Amino acid sequence: MRGKAALALCVFLSCHRILSGAQGYPVIRSLRSGDIIFSQYQTSVEEGSKARVAGKTPQPEYFSYTAGEDDSVFTVASRCSVPYDTIATLNGISESTESLAGKTLILPTLKGLYIPLRPDTALEILLAKENSGRIAEGEYPAHRINGREFYFLPGEMLSGTLRAFFLTPRMVLPLEKSVLTSDFGMRVSPISGRWLMHHGLDMAAPLGSPVFSCRNGTVAEILRMDATYGNCVRILHGNGATSIYAHLDEILVKDGEMVSAGQKIGTVGLTGLTTGPHLHFEIRNPGGQAQNPRGLLDISK
Repeated sequence: MRGKAALALCVFLSCHRILSGAQGYPVIRSLRSGDIIFSQYQTSVEEGSKARVAGKTPQPEYFSYTAGEDDSVFTVASRCSVPYDTIATLNGISESTESLAGKTLILPTLKGLYIPLRPDTALEILLAKENSGRIAEGEYPAHRINGREFYFLPGEMLSGTLRAFFLTPRMVLPLEKSVLTSDFGMRVSPISGRWLMHHGLDMAAPLGSPVFSCRNGTVAEILRMDATYGNCVRILHGNGATSIYAHLDEILVKDGEMVSAGQKIGTVGLTGLTTGPHLHFEIRNPGGQAQNPRGLLDISK
């Protein structure tokens, strides 16, 4: 079943009302008026908007569209006459610069925010925390959409704080001044003397030097006096990647705190396995594999 007929089926999950969406959404081939399905979508968007103005509570319908090379969250939102906040939160788009090429998007017909029951990315976690009180009141039903479950907050948009988080995914150096003492890749460990993979960069700096978050994100984990990393902070970023800051002296953030690019999160230390004051800095992709930070930051020896 599709559209409104599918959304009329209700079941209960974890004491929340679930509106089951169809697995086969109408497919939009092109975001142009010549596409019949897209014309139907535009009509549904217009009807939904008029219904809300009239004080009614229409149910959203869902269509699917596979983004092309030139599509961005802004161009898609403009063509659909639906805010980018809505499209981004429904489709797990955490940063304004995220590439959509080849990604199958679910396009809703109503303006609002989609908050997943099980948030994954930094933006989703922040969005869920920001609206936790309202969700707990039980006013908003949860919709099953494309295999995920979302609370739908009709008519809502991202707060100013989250909007800034979404729009400015810049990356900065974690230290203002440093000397690169150990690169990413295979090396002879200065501790064990064995040939081992080094998953990050070692950046030497004076004890107590400020350490900055390289990107907007949420503090996902804090370790204190870990045998290897010492005092360590792990930050989850909007695209699902994480950055790690190890061997810190002081930790100046707390678990779950939202941080901005360039915000001071700690100071250079000597904790854990280290032969001198430095920052061990890692970047890991959403799958947990270490990436060479040199490809993402302007770091020179």
